[in-house]
Amino acid sequence: MLNLERGSRLTTLIIILAGLIFAPNTFADDADDVMAMVYQYGDLENDLEAQAKLMRSDRIFIANGLRQTDEAKNMANQIAGRKAGEALNGGKTKFVTTIEGPVVSVHGDVAVASFVRWWNVYPHNKASNTSAPTWVTLVLIKEGSGWLIKHVHQSPLRGN
Repeated sequence: MLNLERGSRLTTLIIILAGLIFAPNTFADDADDVMAMVYQYGDLENDLEAQAKLMRSDRIFIANGLRQTDEAKNMANQIAGRKAGEALNGGKTKFVTTIEGPVVSVHGDVAVASFVRWWNVYPHNKASNTSAPTWVTLVLIKEGSGWLIKHVHQSPLRGN
């Protein structure tokens, strides 16, 4: 009986040590995946339908003093607004975003990403413009093997 107990304890110890050894790699992979989502979120500004696939259906969006909790209506309004602007300009507007200083933290199946985003907008038949930098915070939820955006908060970058 003593050998059986010792074997069980040794097996338990080996499993715990293996978990401790491999856990940082799992979190590192998650952090890399979340970082990739941050850049994909910015890169898809020219394709809002594709960007919408990065979002959970219950995503909350806060920007410019507004809070929107109906993701389907929010995206429909963004797409309609984009198309209306392009119709007025006579062609497609190109959006280029720059992500600077991203910081990602992973807490199990939840991740938080914070970064500064610049917008460069190139409307058809109009002069380009660059927006003021914006702080962006994303909260992501891991679903299966991937991550989806649950919450977006944007606010203007101000001086110290």
